Amino acid sequence: MNDAEKLARLEALIAETRDERALVVERMEKLKAQGKTKSATFQQLLARKMTLDAFMRAFEAHGLVQ
Repeated sequence: MNDAEKLARLEALIAETRDERALVVERMEKLKAQGKTKSATFQQLLARKMTLDAFMRAFEAHGLVQ
């Protein structure tokens, strides 16, 4: 794998992470509107959001995203 391929894969990973985070937040908002913030699903989504946030912070810390 050459550098261009690595860069393309990294950019795809960052885009997928952003997209998944947006979907997770959307699902959380729907559950929140239904008053289901204590549900197992909401808690799992919250944990996933926190994980995705950590990835994005790492990407930012390394100057990969703004």
